[in-house]
Amino acid sequence: MLRGEGGERKRTRFLRDRKLVGRLRRTYTGGRRGTEDMRMFLLFVLALALPLPAQDPVLVNPKIVKVEFENDRVRVLRVRLCPHERLAMHSHPASAIVRLTERSARIIARDGSSRDVQGSAGEFTWQEPTTHAVENLRNQPMENIEIEFKIAAAPSIAASAPVHPAAPGPSGEPVALQDEPHHRWRFENQYTRVLEVVLAPGESTLFHTHSHDSIAVRLNQAVVQRRYLGKEWDAPERLEAGGVHFAEGTKKPYTHRVKNVGSTTFHVYDIELLP
Repeated sequence: MLRGEGGERKRTRFLRDRKLVGRLRRTYTGGRRGTEDMRMFLLFVLALALPLPAQDPVLVNPKIVKVEFENDRVRVLRVRLCPHERLAMHSHPASAIVRLTERSARIIARDGSSRDVQGSAGEFTWQEPTTHAVENLRNQPMENIEIEFKIAAAPSIAASAPVHPAAPGPSGEPVALQDEPHHRWRFENQYTRVLEVVLAPGESTLFHTHSHDSIAVRLNQAVVQRRYLGKEWDAPERLEAGGVHFAEGTKKPYTHRVKNVGSTTFHVYDIELLP
């Protein structure tokens, strides 16, 4: 019996080729074609029984996994499983994950072992390269934003949390992104720095400078205004929950401030791509 994750797919493949195997067996065992022919037959049968290699999750099921953004450094995926839906065996490089919904899932490893995991909406996690299948155990959809790091060849080396400085005075001078009081440090390694930004209605950040490319993952609906240094406030912009935005800051650093002009909390993860 074929066991483990992907067993159903292998059984289907085996049954599909059963007639061909029968023809080969009759040819190679009944026709006395010699040991070389027998060896080729055995290799063919063995190949049918081997596990299929894990695939790109977008190719495994493009209805579940969609590409939101991609460049030479990262690929941003939106992964949305319907209630009790399962994403078959697939592989990821090292990834930064933001959970848009609660999580109750079964993770199936390549060897067939499994574990059940839970989590809350709004969580951030770093995941090392992995191969697995995922089943949604909830009665509601489960959705993540997963940022795959194409250049993350070495294991993550987590940095210690910095000491967040006291709020600067009202001088109006721009501050470094990590020193802006509303940008709270959540995670950092050699590939990324993750800052969580929360603005209550009416609150505004200080002027701050973005000097790295970054990906913003918005956790809820909000209405904000932006003001770039030396300019007036932009028109209000409505941001949707679960939205993803890439901003170029490495080649073109920019300085701005953000104000929440809506009635809901502005909540976003700002994921910097470190050089």
